[in-house]
Amino acid sequence: MFPVDRHNGLQSGLSSLLRRNSTEPIMPRLKNRLLERFAWLIAEGMDRKAAYAKLCPQVTDPATLGYKLYHRPDVKCRIAEIQCEVHSRALMGIDEKRDLLRQMIEGTVPTTVNKRKDGTVEAVFDMLGALVADAKMAGEFDGKAAKNEPEVKLKFEVYHRNHPNPPREWLERKLVLPRIVEESRR
Repeated sequence: MFPVDRHNGLQSGLSSLLRRNSTEPIMPRLKNRLLERFAWLIAEGMDRKAAYAKLCPQVTDPATLGYKLYHRPDVKCRIAEIQCEVHSRALMGIDEKRDLLRQMIEGTVPTTVNKRKDGTVEAVFDMLGALVADAKMAGEFDGKAAKNEPEVKLKFEVYHRNHPNPPREWLERKLVLPRIVEESRR
């Protein structure tokens, strides 16, 4: 674990590691401690409202204030820089991760391997979990549950047999008999 910086409460070791190994010019830390911590929380994947609520729990409207902070140009640049550095230092590229998830979805690679106390190994194939992870990675799914309707609603247009205006298909309908009935008529 990296030591915590007294200036802004962040892990200074990680920040200095990102700066030390990079050849590109690095944007300096933001002057305001709140802005810098907000940028790191957003870069880690937290949403704006939750990040601001975590930093300032006493605020009544963290969504609006988080929105305003997020759209500041200096904060956006800092978030993009942090995300770029973190992604460039990842062990696997995004294509490799998605390929592995595709194999998990197909069922060729297990999602989890558990070793029991008796020495046996159990492979778990969670295809649905891999599918959701792939959708999140592709940006197709934000993690929120789909809207669940309490019941399925179907609308049928029903005519009773003595309806004054039946559909034309009923009047022009040709009877289709099963093959057995047709053969018995011959």
